Amino acid sequence: MAKQNAHTQKTEVDMNPMLDIVFILLIFFIVTTSFNRPTALDLNRATENKPALTQTITPQFHITKDNRVLLNNKQIDSQSIAINLARLDANGEITAISVTADKESTHNTLVHLLNEIKGYSSAPVTLGNAG
Repeated sequence: MAKQNAHTQKTEVDMNPMLDIVFILLIFFIVTTSFNRPTALDLNRATENKPALTQTITPQFHITKDNRVLLNNKQIDSQSIAINLARLDANGEITAISVTADKESTHNTLVHLLNEIKGYSSAPVTLGNAG
């Protein structure tokens, strides 16, 4: 029987190169993988069904035959038209403006009123004739 060598060598396995290869492969697969987003249905939510938070207001201007300006049947100064519209606008949204003029009123009063309205609001204006 042969005698075993009394000096046996201890062998160690160096795992560092193996870990380097594993990490390089892991990084390669992560970078080259294409991720698919899950498909979902696009919903078009209707904005029309929302309840109105502000009330809609339609101011009614009337020019009398002696060129006085009435707003909702109350006389106002022709220089404070924009101020009165701002007061109404603070209480709700102005969606349309109605203007009627007497046949006896002057053209200048109507033009001044329309200029003041358009200077304040972009709401549509309807014109009418009041007898």
